[in-house]
Amino acid sequence: MKIKTTLLKFVTLIIDAFVLFFVVMLSMSMLNAIQDHPFDLLTTVAGVTFLTVGLLVLVISYYLFRIFKLIDNHNFFTQQALHFVRMVRYLFIACSVVLLAILPIAYQAADIDDAPGLIIVALGFIFFPSAIAAFISVMEKILINSIQFKQENELTI
Repeated sequence: MKIKTTLLKFVTLIIDAFVLFFVVMLSMSMLNAIQDHPFDLLTTVAGVTFLTVGLLVLVISYYLFRIFKLIDNHNFFTQQALHFVRMVRYLFIACSVVLLAILPIAYQAADIDDAPGLIIVALGFIFFPSAIAAFISVMEKILINSIQFKQENELTI
């Protein structure tokens, strides 16, 4: 049975295209904002935050493609795959930490518009990568157990 990851690769490419589009539009918007207002701290922090998260998502996609390649080559239950899964988990945690910088912006927007629910939405954006990292952590433990089982099975044969 040949395992194909074409659907996963296609979905990852679509997400990458969306992130690249978002990063380009955000960069253009930041340049226009800088031209209109010489220095606005909150706009700069928001722009840098979202650009950093965009770059982190692209690095995550790189590691995902490395994992897909290992799956296609039937080499997924190896230490190299475990390293890639750990890197993806660490990068999602980094995304969550970087997104903490949008809380002051969300607070200011909620204060101006009298919409306290906006802070809850911002917290959702912040903790969503953390939830993915927790899921990946569980998958990492399953992968560790599978690698150990594979090694024990190879020793008995």
